[in-house]
Amino acid sequence: MASAPMVYNDDGSVAWERMWTTFCELASVGGPPHRGELLQAPTGANANSSAYRQVVHEIIRGIQLVSGLHAAPATPGWIAIECLSSAQARWLSEQINQENVECHWCGKEIFVPAAANFTLKGEIKNVITAVAKTTHYWDAHVSKEVKQTLAFEAALQKAIDWLRHCLHAQSKEKQSEGELTRKSA
Repeated sequence: MASAPMVYNDDGSVAWERMWTTFCELASVGGPPHRGELLQAPTGANANSSAYRQVVHEIIRGIQLVSGLHAAPATPGWIAIECLSSAQARWLSEQINQENVECHWCGKEIFVPAAANFTLKGEIKNVITAVAKTTHYWDAHVSKEVKQTLAFEAALQKAIDWLRHCLHAQSKEKQSEGELTRKSA
């Protein structure tokens, strides 16, 4: 599928929410990744530069227009997007990576890249398009049963992590008790 042409508002800003005639054009299943090579977050991004702040502002604006999700600056090089559940965050992260846009998740948030050298018609559009495609697909095409299964998996993983933490703490406690017993003997 050819890249969608840029659409602008009267004030010259990009009309991200009007970029595609239908978000179904952007479905992630069956189509090629949006990018040819992985778009990665920069190392050592200068979050104080005006170019970086402008890129972050535009990506956040676009994400909110195409997905309705809240986005905010995160650590330098990353923008955090708040999802409705950890299941949604995990799924979106996996799908955005398939679009060759680096993404990771933690809890209910996903993180997408931002850099001062990102251009409006290039990397900024790539990030926003990947978020638009995947959030639309999650909202309109992922079945309730799949979402429930993903939520169950997330809850199960959280329980497993908690159990591992408890067992690790218990093991450390027993190890400390053994050392104290040896020292007192």
